[in-house]
Amino acid sequence: MAGPARRQVATSLGRIDIPVVPQRVVAIDSRIGLEQALAFGLPLVGYSHSRARPWVPVPPGVPFLAAPPDLEQILMLAPDLILCPDSAPNSDWWPLARLPAIAPILPSNHRVTWQENLTRLGGWLGRPDDAARIAAAHADVIAAVRQRHRQTIEGSLVVAVHYDAIKRRLLVRSAGTRYGLVMPAQVLAELGGSEVAADRLGPNGEVALDSFGDVLGKVDAILLIDFGDGGPQALAREALWQRLPAVKAGRVETVAGNCTFGSLYTANYLARAWDALFARLSA
Repeated sequence: MAGPARRQVATSLGRIDIPVVPQRVVAIDSRIGLEQALAFGLPLVGYSHSRARPWVPVPPGVPFLAAPPDLEQILMLAPDLILCPDSAPNSDWWPLARLPAIAPILPSNHRVTWQENLTRLGGWLGRPDDAARIAAAHADVIAAVRQRHRQTIEGSLVVAVHYDAIKRRLLVRSAGTRYGLVMPAQVLAELGGSEVAADRLGPNGEVALDSFGDVLGKVDAILLIDFGDGGPQALAREALWQRLPAVKAGRVETVAGNCTFGSLYTANYLARAWDALFARLSA
């Protein structure tokens, strides 16, 4: 008896053989991979890295696996397809080089846009029309936000930040740092907004406490990302933060949850967050 239908696809890993209709999918990363799998309605049997964010609609019963991923645990799940970032192929967190012994791998890349990752996956799955439909629906969300705040967006300098209370520094989520195309920067770019340039920041987007005024003094409004680690509360106690013009004017919008990386669902979540920030700036 013939097995399930398969097809060959060309990826950055070379030509690989994948099922035409995957039945058991593992997403190694809970951000790009998991969100893409859900966007395409793939049958997930598990995911790793970190627990899904509240805005990501993981079906009940899909387990959160060991993190870093346990290859024996994944093998026991008998996946027929694995989604994994190509960020660090030999690392414990994204062991892309070791996973092909378990099942075929489709990679993602955090240095391209979430739409490009989605389009690539849609092509490999033989579902380019679905990828285009998903991206178009998000584009409608972006268009609506831009229509509401076009003048404010075009005339403002804004920034998305997370505060590291232990090191007492801000992490600015602009494009062009070692973090790649982070999601706050991607969605802001879709809206046509302007952010603090990466060359004003440290390699990972960091801004030391004594540089707050120099780097952020001309920023009109700030999207403050709350990881749930007490960062915003600690930041509020910093005098140099309180002196920033945007902070003094009350133009800070706090968004809950780590939304640094992701795909469709994080993009929609951030579109709402930027919408709220620009509404605050317009008031």
